[in-house]
Amino acid sequence: MTVFTRKRVIPAAAVAAFVVVLAAIGAVSRSTPTPAPTVAVQPAGAPTVPSALWYWTMVVSTSDPNVLVLGTSSGLYRSSDGGKTWQPTGPKGVDTTSLAQTGRLIFMGGVRGASPTGPVVRKGAVRTASDGAAVLEASSDDGQTWKVLHPRGLPNAAVQALAVDPTNGSTLYGLLTTGGLYRSTDDGSTFQLASSKFGIPPWALAITKDSHFVGGDMDIGPHISANGKAWQKTAYIDARGGHMVMEYAVKPSAPARILMTSVGIEMSTDSGKTWHPALKSTVMFGPVAWAPSKPEVAYVVGFDSSVWRSDDDGKSWTKVP
Repeated sequence: MTVFTRKRVIPAAAVAAFVVVLAAIGAVSRSTPTPAPTVAVQPAGAPTVPSALWYWTMVVSTSDPNVLVLGTSSGLYRSSDGGKTWQPTGPKGVDTTSLAQTGRLIFMGGVRGASPTGPVVRKGAVRTASDGAAVLEASSDDGQTWKVLHPRGLPNAAVQALAVDPTNGSTLYGLLTTGGLYRSTDDGSTFQLASSKFGIPPWALAITKDSHFVGGDMDIGPHISANGKAWQKTAYIDARGGHMVMEYAVKPSAPARILMTSVGIEMSTDSGKTWHPALKSTVMFGPVAWAPSKPEVAYVVGFDSSVWRSDDDGKSWTKVP
Protein backbone atom coordinates (compact mmCIF):
# COMPACT_ATOMS: atom_id res chain seq x y z
CA MET A 1 0.00 0.00 0.00
CA THR A 2 1.52 3.30 -0.98
CA VAL A 3 0.54 4.99 2.26
CA PHE A 4 3.46 3.36 4.07
CA THR A 5 6.02 4.72 1.59
CA ARG A 6 4.66 8.19 1.13
CA LYS A 7 6.80 11.30 1.45
CA ARG A 8 7.33 12.94 4.82
CA VAL A 9 4.79 15.69 4.21
CA ILE A 10 1.40 13.98 4.35
CA PRO A 11 -1.25 15.61 2.12
CA ALA A 12 -4.81 15.50 3.39
CA ALA A 13 -5.90 13.76 0.18
CA ALA A 14 -3.43 10.94 0.78
CA VAL A 15 -4.69 10.41 4.32
CA ALA A 16 -8.30 10.37 3.13
CA ALA A 17 -7.51 7.83 0.42
CA PHE A 18 -5.67 5.66 2.93
CA VAL A 19 -8.63 5.65 5.28
CA VAL A 20 -11.02 4.71 2.47
CA VAL A 21 -8.92 1.66 1.59
CA LEU A 22 -8.69 0.52 5.20
CA ALA A 23 -12.42 0.92 5.70
CA ALA A 24 -13.12 -1.66 3.02
CA ILE A 25 -11.46 -4.45 5.02
CA GLY A 26 -13.78 -6.88 6.85
CA ALA A 27 -17.45 -6.93 7.77
CA VAL A 28 -19.02 -4.08 9.72
CA SER A 29 -21.01 -3.87 12.94
CA ARG A 30 -22.53 -0.99 14.87
CA SER A 31 -22.11 0.17 18.46
CA THR A 32 -24.79 1.72 20.64
CA PRO A 33 -26.09 5.01 19.11
CA THR A 34 -25.29 8.19 21.06
CA PRO A 35 -25.79 11.91 20.48
CA ALA A 36 -23.43 13.23 17.81
CA PRO A 37 -20.41 15.18 19.14
CA THR A 38 -18.81 18.18 17.51
CA VAL A 39 -17.45 17.47 14.02
CA ALA A 40 -13.73 18.11 13.54
CA VAL A 41 -13.02 20.45 10.64
CA GLN A 42 -9.80 20.04 8.66
CA PRO A 43 -7.54 22.74 10.16
CA ALA A 44 -6.03 25.45 7.99
CA GLY A 45 -2.52 26.89 8.21
CA ALA A 46 0.79 25.32 9.19
CA PRO A 47 0.81 21.93 10.94
CA THR A 48 1.29 21.95 14.72
CA VAL A 49 3.49 18.87 15.17
CA PRO A 50 6.68 17.98 13.23
CA SER A 51 6.14 16.08 9.99
CA ALA A 52 6.63 12.31 10.21
CA LEU A 53 5.63 9.23 8.27
CA TRP A 54 3.82 7.85 11.33
CA TYR A 55 2.54 9.19 14.66
CA TRP A 56 2.47 6.38 17.21
CA THR A 57 2.10 7.40 20.83
CA MET A 58 2.05 10.19 23.43
CA VAL A 59 2.16 10.83 27.19
CA VAL A 60 1.50 13.91 29.32
CA SER A 61 3.69 14.77 32.31
CA THR A 62 2.43 13.62 35.70
CA SER A 63 3.19 17.07 37.15
CA ASP A 64 2.47 19.54 34.32
CA PRO A 65 -0.54 19.19 31.96
CA ASN A 66 1.23 21.30 29.33
CA VAL A 67 4.28 19.02 28.95
CA LEU A 68 3.76 16.42 26.21
CA VAL A 69 6.09 13.76 24.83
CA LEU A 70 5.26 12.42 21.36
CA GLY A 71 6.58 9.24 19.73
CA THR A 72 6.86 9.16 15.94
CA SER A 73 8.59 7.15 13.23
CA SER A 74 11.20 9.94 13.26
CA GLY A 75 11.89 9.72 17.00
CA LEU A 76 10.72 11.62 20.06
CA TYR A 77 9.47 15.20 20.36
CA ARG A 78 8.68 17.22 23.48
CA SER A 79 6.36 20.19 24.00
CA SER A 80 6.26 22.37 27.11
CA ASP A 81 3.39 24.62 25.97
CA GLY A 82 0.50 22.24 25.46
CA GLY A 83 1.42 21.13 21.95
CA LYS A 84 1.95 24.56 20.34
CA THR A 85 5.70 24.07 19.74
CA TRP A 86 7.91 20.97 19.72
CA GLN A 87 11.59 20.13 20.11
CA PRO A 88 13.34 16.81 19.35
CA THR A 89 14.48 14.80 22.38
CA GLY A 90 15.81 11.35 23.14
CA PRO A 91 17.76 8.94 20.94
CA LYS A 92 18.17 9.47 17.21
CA GLY A 93 17.19 7.01 14.50
CA VAL A 94 14.48 5.26 16.53
CA ASP A 95 10.97 4.42 15.36
CA THR A 96 9.29 5.23 18.68
CA THR A 97 6.21 3.04 18.84
CA SER A 98 5.16 3.37 22.48
CA LEU A 99 5.35 5.53 25.60
CA ALA A 100 4.07 4.69 29.09
CA GLN A 101 4.44 6.15 32.60
CA THR A 102 4.93 4.55 36.00
CA GLY A 103 5.05 7.30 38.60
CA ARG A 104 7.72 9.81 37.56
CA LEU A 105 9.30 7.48 34.98
CA ILE A 106 8.41 7.69 31.29
CA PHE A 107 9.29 4.57 29.33
CA MET A 108 9.78 4.59 25.58
CA GLY A 109 9.93 1.54 23.35
CA GLY A 110 10.48 0.99 19.68
CA VAL A 111 12.88 -0.26 17.05
CA ARG A 112 16.20 1.14 15.89
CA GLY A 113 16.73 2.05 12.27
CA ALA A 114 14.36 2.81 9.44
CA SER A 115 12.77 0.02 7.42
CA PRO A 116 12.98 0.50 3.62
CA THR A 117 9.28 -0.39 3.43
CA GLY A 118 8.21 2.22 6.00
CA PRO A 119 7.33 2.29 9.72
CA VAL A 120 4.40 -0.15 9.33
CA VAL A 121 4.84 -3.51 7.61
CA ARG A 122 2.59 -6.37 6.58
CA LYS A 123 3.19 -9.87 7.95
CA GLY A 124 0.56 -11.86 6.14
CA ALA A 125 -2.76 -10.41 7.30
CA VAL A 126 -1.17 -8.57 10.24
CA ARG A 127 0.35 -5.08 10.44
CA THR A 128 3.08 -4.22 12.95
CA ALA A 129 6.00 -1.88 13.32
CA SER A 130 9.00 -2.99 11.30
CA ASP A 131 11.37 -5.60 12.72
CA GLY A 132 14.75 -4.74 14.16
CA ALA A 133 16.73 -4.31 17.36
CA ALA A 134 14.61 -3.44 20.37
CA VAL A 135 14.92 -0.03 22.03
CA LEU A 136 13.81 0.54 25.63
CA GLU A 137 14.74 3.73 27.47
CA ALA A 138 13.43 5.70 30.44
CA SER A 139 13.26 9.35 31.49
CA SER A 140 12.83 10.72 35.02
CA ASP A 141 12.66 14.41 34.02
CA ASP A 142 9.54 14.60 31.85
CA GLY A 143 11.30 13.48 28.69
CA GLN A 144 14.22 15.92 28.69
CA THR A 145 16.91 13.24 29.06
CA TRP A 146 16.82 9.49 28.51
CA LYS A 147 18.68 6.44 29.85
CA VAL A 148 19.10 3.19 27.92
CA LEU A 149 17.68 0.14 29.69
CA HIS A 150 18.95 -3.42 29.30
CA PRO A 151 16.26 -5.42 31.09
CA ARG A 152 16.75 -9.10 31.81
CA GLY A 153 14.12 -11.37 30.34
CA LEU A 154 13.01 -9.13 27.46
CA PRO A 155 14.02 -10.49 24.02
CA ASN A 156 15.82 -8.22 21.58
CA ALA A 157 12.77 -7.76 19.34
CA ALA A 158 11.00 -4.57 18.33
CA VAL A 159 8.63 -3.16 20.95
CA GLN A 160 5.13 -2.67 19.53
CA ALA A 161 3.36 -1.29 22.61
CA LEU A 162 3.92 -0.50 26.28
CA ALA A 163 1.14 -0.32 28.87
CA VAL A 164 0.93 0.37 32.61
CA ASP A 165 -1.64 -1.20 34.92
CA PRO A 166 -3.57 1.77 36.42
CA THR A 167 -4.55 -0.29 39.47
CA ASN A 168 -0.91 -1.21 40.12
CA GLY A 169 1.29 1.58 38.76
CA SER A 170 4.52 -0.38 39.12
CA THR A 171 3.42 -3.05 36.65
CA LEU A 172 4.61 -2.41 33.09
CA TYR A 173 3.69 -4.59 30.10
CA GLY A 174 5.67 -4.81 26.88
CA LEU A 175 4.13 -6.19 23.70
CA LEU A 176 6.62 -7.17 21.00
CA THR A 177 6.03 -7.29 17.26
CA THR A 178 6.46 -11.07 17.57
CA GLY A 179 3.24 -11.23 19.62
CA GLY A 180 5.00 -12.03 22.90
CA LEU A 181 3.62 -10.19 25.95
CA TYR A 182 6.02 -9.50 28.83
CA ARG A 183 5.48 -8.04 32.32
CA SER A 184 7.77 -6.06 34.63
CA THR A 185 7.11 -5.20 38.28
CA ASP A 186 10.44 -3.45 39.01
CA ASP A 187 10.43 -0.36 36.79
CA GLY A 188 11.61 -2.18 33.71
CA SER A 189 14.71 -3.79 35.24
CA THR A 190 13.46 -7.32 34.55
CA PHE A 191 10.62 -8.83 32.53
CA GLN A 192 8.82 -12.16 32.67
CA LEU A 193 6.82 -13.79 29.88
CA ALA A 194 3.10 -13.21 30.43
CA SER A 195 1.86 -14.76 27.19
CA SER A 196 3.79 -16.26 24.27
CA LYS A 197 0.79 -15.87 21.94
CA PHE A 198 -1.08 -12.61 22.29
CA GLY A 199 -4.25 -13.97 20.69
CA ILE A 200 -4.89 -10.96 18.45
CA PRO A 201 -2.53 -9.05 16.13
CA PRO A 202 0.06 -7.08 18.16
CA TRP A 203 -0.73 -3.39 17.71
CA ALA A 204 -2.46 -1.23 20.37
CA LEU A 205 -2.64 -2.27 24.02
CA ALA A 206 -3.87 -0.72 27.28
CA ILE A 207 -4.77 -1.92 30.78
CA THR A 208 -8.10 -0.85 32.18
CA LYS A 209 -10.22 -1.39 35.31
CA ASP A 210 -9.54 -4.52 37.39
CA SER A 211 -6.31 -5.14 35.44
CA HIS A 212 -8.25 -6.14 32.31
CA PHE A 213 -6.92 -5.51 28.80
CA VAL A 214 -8.09 -3.69 25.69
CA GLY A 215 -6.38 -4.34 22.38
CA GLY A 216 -6.95 -3.95 18.67
CA ASP A 217 -5.46 -3.09 15.33
CA MET A 218 -6.24 -1.32 12.05
CA ASP A 219 -8.14 -4.26 10.55
CA ILE A 220 -9.95 -6.35 13.17
CA GLY A 221 -11.09 -3.62 15.56
CA PRO A 222 -11.24 -3.39 19.37
CA HIS A 223 -11.16 -6.38 21.74
CA ILE A 224 -11.28 -6.90 25.49
CA SER A 225 -9.63 -9.55 27.65
CA ALA A 226 -9.45 -10.50 31.31
CA ASN A 227 -5.94 -11.95 31.02
CA GLY A 228 -4.30 -10.84 27.76
CA LYS A 229 -4.68 -14.34 26.27
CA ALA A 230 -8.37 -14.94 25.45
CA TRP A 231 -10.04 -12.03 23.64
CA GLN A 232 -13.61 -10.96 22.89
CA LYS A 233 -14.38 -8.64 19.98
CA THR A 234 -16.53 -5.59 20.76
CA ALA A 235 -19.07 -4.04 18.39
CA TYR A 236 -17.62 -1.02 16.65
CA ILE A 237 -17.66 0.69 13.27
CA ASP A 238 -15.44 3.64 12.38
CA ALA A 239 -16.47 6.72 10.40
CA ARG A 240 -15.51 5.05 7.10
CA GLY A 241 -17.31 1.78 7.75
CA GLY A 242 -14.30 -0.21 8.93
CA HIS A 243 -12.91 -1.30 12.31
CA MET A 244 -9.73 0.75 12.66
CA VAL A 245 -8.01 1.01 16.05
CA MET A 246 -4.94 3.22 16.27
CA GLU A 247 -4.22 3.88 19.96
CA TYR A 248 -5.79 3.77 23.45
CA ALA A 249 -5.57 6.05 26.49
CA VAL A 250 -6.98 4.87 29.83
CA LYS A 251 -7.84 7.62 32.31
CA PRO A 252 -5.59 7.02 35.35
CA SER A 253 -8.13 8.26 37.92
CA ALA A 254 -11.07 6.42 36.30
CA PRO A 255 -9.69 3.35 34.47
CA ALA A 256 -13.06 2.33 33.03
CA ARG A 257 -12.94 5.49 30.88
CA ILE A 258 -10.95 5.00 27.68
CA LEU A 259 -10.22 7.10 24.62
CA MET A 260 -9.59 5.23 21.38
CA THR A 261 -8.34 6.84 18.17
CA SER A 262 -9.44 5.85 14.70
CA VAL A 263 -11.01 7.98 11.96
CA GLY A 264 -12.01 10.47 14.65
CA ILE A 265 -12.00 9.75 18.39
CA GLU A 266 -14.09 7.19 20.30
CA MET A 267 -14.94 6.96 24.00
CA SER A 268 -15.79 4.06 26.30
CA THR A 269 -16.98 4.40 29.90
CA ASP A 270 -17.30 0.66 30.56
CA SER A 271 -13.72 -0.60 30.09
CA GLY A 272 -14.02 -1.01 26.34
CA LYS A 273 -17.22 -3.05 26.15
CA THR A 274 -19.03 -0.35 24.14
CA TRP A 275 -17.86 2.70 22.18
CA HIS A 276 -19.42 6.00 21.09
CA PRO A 277 -18.01 8.92 19.06
CA ALA A 278 -16.23 11.64 21.03
CA LEU A 279 -15.12 13.56 17.92
CA LYS A 280 -16.44 12.85 14.44
CA SER A 281 -13.91 13.54 11.70
CA THR A 282 -12.58 12.45 8.33
CA VAL A 283 -9.05 12.76 9.78
CA MET A 284 -7.19 9.66 11.01
CA PHE A 285 -6.01 10.21 14.61
CA GLY A 286 -3.19 8.38 16.39
CA PRO A 287 -1.44 9.36 19.65
CA VAL A 288 -3.81 10.09 22.54
CA ALA A 289 -3.14 10.73 26.25
CA TRP A 290 -4.74 11.97 29.47
CA ALA A 291 -3.06 14.56 31.74
CA PRO A 292 -2.57 12.79 35.11
CA SER A 293 -2.23 16.05 37.09
CA LYS A 294 -5.40 17.53 35.56
CA PRO A 295 -7.74 14.57 35.04
CA GLU A 296 -10.30 16.34 32.84
CA VAL A 297 -7.62 17.22 30.23
CA ALA A 298 -6.67 15.00 27.29
CA TYR A 299 -4.72 15.48 24.04
CA VAL A 300 -4.78 13.78 20.65
CA VAL A 301 -2.65 14.07 17.49
CA GLY A 302 -4.05 13.75 13.97
CA PHE A 303 -2.28 12.46 10.87
CA ASP A 304 -2.78 15.92 9.38
CA SER A 305 -0.19 17.08 11.98
CA SER A 306 -2.83 18.74 14.17
CA VAL A 307 -3.06 18.67 17.97
CA TRP A 308 -6.42 18.70 19.75
CA ARG A 309 -7.21 19.23 23.44
CA SER A 310 -10.22 18.39 25.60
CA ASP A 311 -10.86 20.15 28.92
CA ASP A 312 -14.08 18.33 29.79
CA ASP A 313 -13.19 14.63 30.07
CA GLY A 314 -13.10 14.02 26.34
CA LYS A 315 -16.63 15.25 25.61
CA SER A 316 -15.56 18.12 23.35
CA TRP A 317 -12.32 18.97 21.55
CA THR A 318 -10.56 22.13 20.39
CA LYS A 319 -7.65 22.38 17.98
CA VAL A 320 -4.47 23.72 19.59
CA PRO A 321 -3.58 26.93 17.74
